[in-house]
Formats: sequence, C-alpha cells, structure tokens
Amino acid sequence: MNMNITQIIRKKTYYEVTADGEIFEIDGEFLRQYHIQTGAETAREILEELHAKSRFRRAYRRASHLLDEREYSYCMMYQKLMQTYHDELLCENVMQQLVQCGAINDERYAKKFTEYLVRAKHYGIYRVRQELLKKGIDKRLAETCLAEFSEISNENLSAVLEKKYARVLTDEHDRQTIQKVIAGMTRLGYEYEPIKQAIEEYFRNLN
Repeated sequence: MNMNITQIIRKKTYYEVTADGEIFEIDGEFLRQYHIQTGAETAREILEELHAKSRFRRAYRRASHLLDEREYSYCMMYQKLMQTYHDELLCENVMQQLVQCGAINDERYAKKFTEYLVRAKHYGIYRVRQELLKKGIDKRLAETCLAEFSEISNENLSAVLEKKYARVLTDEHDRQTIQKVIAGMTRLGYEYEPIKQAIEEYFRNLN
C-alpha cells in the first residue's frame, strides 16, 4: 500500500517523515537513495523498513560512542539504550550485534571490574559481589571472578585496616572504637572473623 508523504522535518540526526498521518524516522541517506520527498507516494513496506534500519543505525552508533568512553556490561548497555529508544526489539537486536562483534563481553567486563574493585578500591569480596550483581553480571560468572581475586582481597585486609584506621586504633581495650572499625571494614565488604583477627594481629604488632 502506497502512502502519501505530506511533511518532512529535519531533526538532529534523522528526518521525521509524515505519511498519511503516521511518522517515520528516516536517515537522510535513505531519503536521497529512495527519492523520498514531500508530495511523493512511497510504499508502506519501504517506509517501515527504512524506519527500522535508521533507528537501528542510530542506536548502534550511540552504543559504539558510549563504548569508546568506557566498557559496559550487557545489562548496563541494554538499559542505556532503552532509556533513549524505549523499544525492546530494537535494543535486543543492537545488543545481539554488539555481542557478536565482541564489543560487549560480560566475562571480560566482570574480570576487569573485579580487578579494579579489589586492587584499586580495596573492596572485600562481599562488596565486590554486590557491585558485580548491580551491573547485571550473572551470579555464576561473578563467583568465578571472585574466586580468582579472593586471595588478593584477603591480603588487602590488613593493609586497608592500617591505612584507614591506624589513627583511631590506639587502645585494644576500647571496644566502642573497635566495633566502629569492624563496621567500617564490613561496609567495605570484608567478613567479620577475618576483620577481628586482623585487628588482633594489628595490636600484637603494635605492642
């Protein structure tokens, strides 16, 4: 079925084509290629196809631009695209292409993010697990990454304790201060027993 094109309005990255009261978002390249202009008639199938192709290209370019600035997990990028395009099928198609070309790789992302949280942020394993799950990383993949860096995280505990709390850990009988330190280290993702042992060792070395 042919549709009569009544208006073409230029937007920032595409043209808004009105045909028989319906609006199609079409790239300028396609307008020229298919000779789409006001007053002309064009098959609905062509307008729908060009609308879909144009939106896919824009969404893919948007994703590529975001990935030039930083790495994303699958879930994070999908949510970003949905915020802009509000189209599940479109976003799923773009994500499929990004995965196929290797631009999105949750295993790579999870490993790098885990290493950053452990080595740079000095988070404990519990906190790292929470952060990975927030990013939409699969639980099994998260556990694999955590296992790889758990030893480093455990080694960090004493150093983090001394760096952050040495100025307040002056009295091994000050239970109130020690409980505050334990609470702070727990928020960083370290477990209670290892924290307690590290504090005891800290005071032994202090004496």
